[in-house]
Amino acid sequence: MKIWYQSASAYGYEPVWDEYGRTLEEQCRKVLHPDTELKVAGIEVMVRDVENWKALQYFQNAQVLNNMRRAEREGFDAVVVGCTLDTVVQEGRSLLNIPVVGISEASYHVAMMMGRMFAIVTSSSAFCEVYAELAERYGVAGRYLARPYIVGASEEEIALALKDPGPLAERMRAEIERAVDDGASVVIPAPGFLTTLAYRVGMTRVRDALVLDTVSVAVKMGEMLAGLRRAGVEPSRRIGSYARPDDAFADAALARLRERFRIE
Repeated sequence: MKIWYQSASAYGYEPVWDEYGRTLEEQCRKVLHPDTELKVAGIEVMVRDVENWKALQYFQNAQVLNNMRRAEREGFDAVVVGCTLDTVVQEGRSLLNIPVVGISEASYHVAMMMGRMFAIVTSSSAFCEVYAELAERYGVAGRYLARPYIVGASEEEIALALKDPGPLAERMRAEIERAVDDGASVVIPAPGFLTTLAYRVGMTRVRDALVLDTVSVAVKMGEMLAGLRRAGVEPSRRIGSYARPDDAFADAALARLRERFRIE
């Protein structure tokens, strides 16, 4: 089996993300079956702190969709989108035949199986708005403590902190403690950079509340869905939310769009 983990960082293109990418690979391999092949991919052009600007997300997201299509062409069995905005997850599901997992969707539903109420500790107020919207979309808003638990740091600052994680990890722990005091029994660090920071320092519980390793959850979900697909358990590609155009129609439409949108 082959799993493609798609990061929204410029891992593989900018050296500042090297440590983050290597840690992602370690996180994923720790939970995957030994025979499962893994690829962790970044994007060539990354807009810093893109969660603040929806218009710029649109243009950046095309790179993720291109990589999804590449993964399917190269024989991967599932794509895991590691961006907690769940970037083009629904679009990918309507274009690919293989499973596409969104890290936030997977984590929210697993969080509800692990405890009664979950909270998200994040790095900016813009993320708070996004995650509240996603909780509504995924039908879990009633179990989500939608309060601002913020560790003020850019994605790049978090990635660089992996070499000396102590100070930032302690700030994150303080926010997690606030969430636990408010009633959370499961805490999700997001974006993924914070989950990787928690992994690096071995932060799995705070005051006996679970600190969810969302990277592990998402990649294991991809492996599971790929296995279910082999057993014939998969969504319809002809009706419903993830209906897929037939190959001839899709190829013709993408041919017209290819030059303008750099579709591969």
